[in-house]
Amino acid sequence: MKGGRIIAIYAAALAIGVLLQFDRIEPWLAGKFADGLPEGLAAVVNVGESLHSAMGLTGMGLALDCSTSGMFGGTYKKTYRCHEAALVDAAPPAPSGVSLASASLDAPTDSGPSGQQPAKAQPKLIPPCNVLVVGDSLAVTLAVSLEKALKEFDGLTMIPKGKIASGLQNPQYYNWEQALRQFMAEYDPKLVVVMMGANDAKYLSLDPEAPEPAAAADKRRAAYEARLAKFLSIMDERGVTSYWIGLPVMGDQELSDKSRALNAIVRAACQGSSHGRFLSTWELLAGPQGSYAQHIQDAAGHRVRVREGDKVHFSTAGGDIIVKAFLRDVEEVIELRPKGAKQVAQAAHAAPVSPQ
Repeated sequence: MKGGRIIAIYAAALAIGVLLQFDRIEPWLAGKFADGLPEGLAAVVNVGESLHSAMGLTGMGLALDCSTSGMFGGTYKKTYRCHEAALVDAAPPAPSGVSLASASLDAPTDSGPSGQQPAKAQPKLIPPCNVLVVGDSLAVTLAVSLEKALKEFDGLTMIPKGKIASGLQNPQYYNWEQALRQFMAEYDPKLVVVMMGANDAKYLSLDPEAPEPAAAADKRRAAYEARLAKFLSIMDERGVTSYWIGLPVMGDQELSDKSRALNAIVRAACQGSSHGRFLSTWELLAGPQGSYAQHIQDAAGHRVRVREGDKVHFSTAGGDIIVKAFLRDVEEVIELRPKGAKQVAQAAHAAPVSPQ
């Protein structure tokens, strides 16, 4: 019996520890399966997340992290979890001419291949410069394709700083306002690429009266808009151009509708930002009639897998497609110099003229 009690105590301690840190279980497990969580395991994780939220364990897990953060310098414990900012109370007013609360059907829809907005009058960036990539796990995946593409150009150094399972709606887990301020000061980027929102979209409630997916005007939307405005203002204050890469169509219909509603909010905020730009990906990875597709045909007619098994994330091939659209648009704000072009021009100029 004594041995049984010891096992029971250890099992109880393990269960409590898992519950306290359950907000990290899902992203950790997701990284173990290339095609996403198996259906049965995903259901168990969803139950665990619901239990974690209902029991109010987020605050307890945060307190545990903060109390031990000094012991884990340089590891995952050294995050921004211990610096919750009152973003809603300190939210700046919405940019003049744009009402974030009204971003819905009157905003441009995600119907174009890239959804570019009119160019803003800014001088073209001249390399060398740092390109900062921030956001959630979508940004982490995008950075793989973007780094590969940027290596083809002179003077562009990518700084990948994505954080899985993060978003603007949960600064207790990762405070993007503070993180972005630190990255801007540390790396002095001239261009910032942002991709996140899959986690934030889950917090939105859809307006049942809207003919097309649109976020309801409630406290959760207001909180997101306030944090979004604050986030964009950090780059505006430094005169740095930011590119927000929109969410693609999702495999789950409810999440897809919420993602589309969130895209409308972000697009309106970027349009109201002095240096913000929004790039839609809605149809880039979609199938016929803009529906979700696991595979699409490329320009050569080959069938290409563009999405992962969880129907949220995109594959490396999908990331490559998004990056190609990004490069076409970003040429308006930065001078892209293919590597080798300078040497070819110099060689051509120095080449002796053959006698006739």
